Amino acid sequence: MKLASALGLGVAAAIASASLASAALDYSNDKYFVAGKHQIYVWCTGGAADASVAIDAANADEAIKKAVAGRSNCWAAWQGLIT
Repeated sequence: MKLASALGLGVAAAIASASLASAALDYSNDKYFVAGKHQIYVWCTGGAADASVAIDAANADEAIKKAVAGRSNCWAAWQGLIT
């Protein structure tokens, strides 16, 4: 029973690590200027919840602008390009 449980945990860990690898962030400087899906962290004052959002854009600057568009008292930071 313990062996089956340990094997199950091993399989679950392998699946989880494969999932994370497929949605990895590349935060090298050159990726800031690349078109694609950028992950942006947005935080706001006044009770709005902080969030990480994925935005398709021509570059990180455009993604940041899209992430805070229409939101008052919000700021954004680039986290990386989703690969």
